[in-house]
Amino acid sequence: MSAYIKQLNRMAEANSLQTPPLQQQFQAWYASLPEIARCRPFSMVEFERALGTQGKYISPVLLDLGWRRERRWSSRGQYHRYWVPPQIRL
Repeated sequence: MSAYIKQLNRMAEANSLQTPPLQQQFQAWYASLPEIARCRPFSMVEFERALGTQGKYISPVLLDLGWRRERRWSSRGQYHRYWVPPQIRL
């Protein structure tokens, strides 16, 4: 059993060395966008597609970086959720 645990630990270390943390991946992706594309609200689907992971992992990263969650309400009772960069005030 301990050999199995050691193997899992080695695999985990190898994976962590290969992929940068999600915050770094996000910052690199966001910095690669043209400036005009950065100054707008984003949907979580955009982030999920760009980073290849689920929103539940991206949300804490966005909150740590100062992004805000907002909603657009409609008269039909439905709303659209989106994320706003820290430098934008809507």
